[in-house]
Amino acid sequence: MYIYLLLLLICKVSNASVEDRGLWDLLGSILNYSNSALVPEDANLSITELGNKYGYRVEQHTVTTEDGYILNFHRIPTRSRKVRPVVFFMHGLLDSSDTWLLLGPNKALAYLLADLEFDVWLGNSRGNKHCQNHTTMYNTDSEFWHFSWEEIAVHDLPAMIDYILQVTGMQNLYYVGHSQGTTTGYVLCAMKPEYNNKIKMMFSLAPEAWMGHIRSPLVKIFSPAHSVLAYLLSDFSADYAGVDFFNKISTFVCTIVPARCDNVLFALSGYETKINETFLAVILGHSPSGSSTFQFAHYGQLVESHRFCRYDFGRQGNLAAYNQTVPPDYDLSLVTTPVVIFYSAKDLLSDPKDVNILIKNLNNVRETIFLEDFTHLDYVYAQDAADVIYNKIIRRIISDEEN
Repeated sequence: MYIYLLLLLICKVSNASVEDRGLWDLLGSILNYSNSALVPEDANLSITELGNKYGYRVEQHTVTTEDGYILNFHRIPTRSRKVRPVVFFMHGLLDSSDTWLLLGPNKALAYLLADLEFDVWLGNSRGNKHCQNHTTMYNTDSEFWHFSWEEIAVHDLPAMIDYILQVTGMQNLYYVGHSQGTTTGYVLCAMKPEYNNKIKMMFSLAPEAWMGHIRSPLVKIFSPAHSVLAYLLSDFSADYAGVDFFNKISTFVCTIVPARCDNVLFALSGYETKINETFLAVILGHSPSGSSTFQFAHYGQLVESHRFCRYDFGRQGNLAAYNQTVPPDYDLSLVTTPVVIFYSAKDLLSDPKDVNILIKNLNNVRETIFLEDFTHLDYVYAQDAADVIYNKIIRRIISDEEN
């Protein structure tokens, strides 16, 4: 309940007049200033400031997609003078490149790989806080937000991957995806099979493809009305100022009464999370980071249809888009890059039954690692993620490089 009240607040901010918006901005500034001693410093730092604080140089790179979206994404360059393997990270829904650094040194996978002198790149998708520009549209134009995660897969990922390979001179890279970052990885390799050769190995954390067995109470309640929900939350994607305001308010609330935030996160992604209560304020200082409501709607369609398929525009829209009345399935037989999958019994958003369907439809699953007690967000925010997951990824990459 709390999260939806906050989302409605965001919509109110987005619809406010300029004068009213100034009052909200002022309130946010007052909260941010007066409670700066209470809120953890990392909650308010930019991604480059986070890196600098802990002794890592974080570069910003920019690329324009073929359909005009301007993407800013980030790199922790290798400290080695030798050519080192490239590892590319892709975040989940409502997240950004920030996600991969929040755990801090000796815990975050991006830092652990950087310590081993890998060339680390952190991707961003259109519509999040780092990617709010376009060559011909403003982010206040409704057309700017007419995309789902399929467009991220077939436009954003190729633009970033090609740029990275050109800059580094490498022929391929390792891909680490969490949640939506796994969805886009599969869709990329299925719809643009030539990218299978550019991804040396794909690590899928809490994969999302088939979603018919999802157990999240909040998602099960709202997925049947995904089109209505998309309409109600339209302002959530249309104005990053509202999202930024949400970050300020929620960071403050979760610093004062973390149990309230616990309840929302548990109901959404899984109970008995490994996330430290005091760390919630840091997370909510950086997430949500902005997205299109079509991304939510597309996932809602997967929940209802029990399929892994393209966006359903309705009978007439599907005829125009696909020349058939129902959206086609993604052909995962075309995904030939090696895949390593991490999934868990306690993940309410990535149910083991659905993951097993995914595994059966992928032709080159090298390894599956089943975890008993990780929730959906634990993969990127649990204090013991390095011991349970990240060290396995590192060992796998090192072994692959040696062979």
